[in-house]
Amino acid sequence: MPRPLLVLLAALLVAAALVPYARTLDYEFVWDDAYVIGPVLDVHGPADLGRLWALPFDQLLKDEVMTRNYFRPAVLYSLALDRAWSGENPRGFHLTNIVLYAATCVFLWLFAWQLSGRPLASWLGAVIFALHPAHPESVAFIAGRTDVLAALFLFAALWAAVRYGPTIRKDAWKLGPAALLLLPGLYAKEVVLFGAPVIVLALWIQDRRASLATVARAAIPVAAACALYLATRVAVLGPNPIPAITPVEGTVAQLLTSVAVVARYVPLLLTPLHLSARHEIAEVHRPDGVFVIGLLLLAAIAYGVVTALRRRSVWGVTLGLFAATLLPVCYVRLLSGAIVAERFLFVPSGAIALAVAMAPGVRTAWAAKPADRGAKRRRAAQNTPARAGDAGTALLLAGGAYALWFAVLLWPRVSIWQNDGTLFRSMLRDSPESPHVHAIVGGWYYQQRDLERSAHHYRRAIRYAPERAGELLLNLGAAEDEMGKQDSAFVHIRMLNVLRPGFAPGWYALGNLYVRVDQPDSAIAAYRKALRLMPELAQAENNMGAVYERKGDFEEALAAYRRALAALPGYREATNNLTRLSAELGRPTGLDSLPSTPAPAR
Repeated sequence: MPRPLLVLLAALLVAAALVPYARTLDYEFVWDDAYVIGPVLDVHGPADLGRLWALPFDQLLKDEVMTRNYFRPAVLYSLALDRAWSGENPRGFHLTNIVLYAATCVFLWLFAWQLSGRPLASWLGAVIFALHPAHPESVAFIAGRTDVLAALFLFAALWAAVRYGPTIRKDAWKLGPAALLLLPGLYAKEVVLFGAPVIVLALWIQDRRASLATVARAAIPVAAACALYLATRVAVLGPNPIPAITPVEGTVAQLLTSVAVVARYVPLLLTPLHLSARHEIAEVHRPDGVFVIGLLLLAAIAYGVVTALRRRSVWGVTLGLFAATLLPVCYVRLLSGAIVAERFLFVPSGAIALAVAMAPGVRTAWAAKPADRGAKRRRAAQNTPARAGDAGTALLLAGGAYALWFAVLLWPRVSIWQNDGTLFRSMLRDSPESPHVHAIVGGWYYQQRDLERSAHHYRRAIRYAPERAGELLLNLGAAEDEMGKQDSAFVHIRMLNVLRPGFAPGWYALGNLYVRVDQPDSAIAAYRKALRLMPELAQAENNMGAVYERKGDFEEALAAYRRALAALPGYREATNNLTRLSAELGRPTGLDSLPSTPAPAR
């Protein structure tokens, strides 16, 4: 293919990746970004690099269920670089995301081209990938960078495997370049570990001279990279490969739901008409139609993979990439959040580009030109199979129509990630009866100080899932308290304490309500109950000290303030209260005998 045409195709591919997302440069931090991006990313020296290395990614998300399951230091380091460059400005973070995305698309094109020998068909597949409507959750959402980095390095490793592997003479080094590129991908997201065997498979299919023994020796660097990742993961997180709590309980329900999830994902991948930032998927407790479809799809995938491997066909790589990177995350036992999320489609959607690259086509006019004869000689020297034809007119027209359709679907999907308001309202439109979405929207309105709407959505969440009320009652009570509706707030907080008597924040909230209605003895009793359940709850100690002070019991007040500072060193409100009251009484504060450094964030 003429070099000017290749340059033009590369420019068009990069434009397809960048243009739809260019407006995200003016977007805000949204959703989990507020937890992930902050002072925790500041690096002042080697100690901070070590701290980020040992920081579980999910600890940043402030989710009690997800505490030590995600080991993603490559993502944290990239975000730390952005913060050093951009500070609190989201523009720099978004710019990095879309540049990484463009690079991902280019490496996918290079890999598909090298594997298929069809530059134009591979380019068309990469353009379709770049315009896939399921990608905004990974590209427009800064915390979704985990997917982009993972795909970038996995696709780069696959390209290196088929580009350099057949030309390297020493078996044990054939996949050395690919393993080096794989390593940062492993430290970006766990899905890359599932995709690592596809690198070995790609070499075996690309290099027809390679025997199974040769490929086994070639796999050593890839295996070493995976072993290094697993060893460091265990060193940081401990031996906890799966979350302690999953979205579906019970072995049978987990298996049935997992199979049904396969049937949910395939339409989202190929005909993405019903996309949402929050997919609500019901658990499956007995076989139904969706389960049967999922079972048939699994059987078809298994048949396709086996047939392709027996024939040593390039379709084995396409199906292998799809199955290896999607099917494991369909198993709900591995999940700790949403059962179906569009970000899980990011890496598997690369299989679409490979499928287009392998689609039957008619050799184009430039295929017989001298520029291609050199490529033929190189391919013959590598003993790799010749592929039949590049993209013909029919494939270009069909693929172009498919890409245009994707672009039309993609454009509004990017817009929902503009800010929290646009994102959460889109969730509500997509899932108007979801208790989880109403809880999210209620929390957002609470932060905006729109307490009436906040309480409304908390009530809706409790109505749709009364068995999961829990902290929703706490949040509803807080909103009602701030609105001056103490009677209603008492009802909901007491209901919470009946439902979850061991939940310390519920008793703490009850103590605060008693303070509002001037019942100090009841407030103290509630605070003591909270502290018995959670002795380190410094806020309860501080508030109890304030109640004692109002009662004129200054000794108990001073003791409570000191206990608050012992539980949370550096707690400003308790420090101020202790300093002020001590000065009024003419007493020493005793601060010198208390810890002065802040306690670790809980």
